[in-house]
Amino acid sequence: MIHISLIMSCFFSLICVSATSFTSDSLTLEFPSTIVASGNAIFNHEMMTINSDRFTYDTASQSGSFESNVVVQYKQSTLKGTHFNLNLVTRSVDGHGNIEFEASDVSAYSNDLRIDEFEILTLKNNVFIQRNGSQIKSNELIYNLKTDTILSNERVKLRIE
Repeated sequence: MIHISLIMSCFFSLICVSATSFTSDSLTLEFPSTIVASGNAIFNHEMMTINSDRFTYDTASQSGSFESNVVVQYKQSTLKGTHFNLNLVTRSVDGHGNIEFEASDVSAYSNDLRIDEFEILTLKNNVFIQRNGSQIKSNELIYNLKTDTILSNERVKLRIE
């Protein structure tokens, strides 16, 4: 069964999106364009790797839903959470539930997140961020992954240690 999954994985990813690959303990193809993976599910696309217990990916819309123990590695940053939705066409990610974000010198936590253009990270609801010994609490925080800049349009509480 693993051998069949690997063959189907390679076959399906080559036909649909050459820069995208995936593996898992169990793989189901729901024609015409849906892939359901469960058990040690790994999704790779260019510089992004997503590990989760389960994912559903639609090759036609190039969008997917990742559930349970989700870990996203993108460039030099890591995101963790309960549920993430990915859209490769719009280059966006939405996440919900116990969000953790780690980058070179930043740690952040929130209930929800959105990433636009794989560059602008918006953390929402109960945001807590630590950076260079400082702590920031807010209801919304915007972080530019490219420029390493923190912005906020909500009332913030800053504690410098």
